[in-house]
Amino acid sequence: MQTDDQVDTVRLAAKVLQAMGTDMDFYWANAHPDLVLEFPYAPSLGWPERVAGREAIEQFLADLGGALPGLSFSDIQVTPLADGEGVLMEYRGSAQNYDQRYITVARFRDGKLILFREYFDTTEAARALSAGGS
Repeated sequence: MQTDDQVDTVRLAAKVLQAMGTDMDFYWANAHPDLVLEFPYAPSLGWPERVAGREAIEQFLADLGGALPGLSFSDIQVTPLADGEGVLMEYRGSAQNYDQRYITVARFRDGKLILFREYFDTTEAARALSAGGS
């Protein structure tokens, strides 16, 4: 049985993911000042493995949005971790000529997203990027 903290974290995680790239005011209102994005497989695409701080994250997300215009997330399933501050998320990302399954471990501190570690198929990302995201 989930605790109230876990239920709140699950709901917030899903809302923050849906807001990424579409409602950045909500996204940043729920991001910890020390937010870090990690993409362990991204270096094979020439992308950074780690992006930290609001300015760097804003630039990274803007670049990603330009490479995959219209990227949105659906089929979001969020499972709480035992500590109540972490979740495992499974979801689909799609844009024109792009369909990707993701697994993400997210952590929250003081009710704010502090870590977003995303795993994805780099071959699908490379294929979509070489096609110009369209």
